[in-house]
Amino acid sequence: VDRVVVAAALAALPAAQREVIVLVDLLDLPVERMARQLGIGVRAAKSRLHRARRALAALIGQPELRRST
Repeated sequence: VDRVVVAAALAALPAAQREVIVLVDLLDLPVERMARQLGIGVRAAKSRLHRARRALAALIGQPELRRST
């Protein structure tokens, strides 16, 4: 997948979802540390990350997003 498509999809996510993707997947923080930083429990952090990754994948798969780049 093209970087531009990923960047556009990431920008389209709600701030809370974008934040967990950036902390864990881009900055390589362990989930436990991300949870501490956000002031939430580890289970909540894992759930939020899972939902954010699913949302990002769905956005990347959108033909409209791919055509705009």
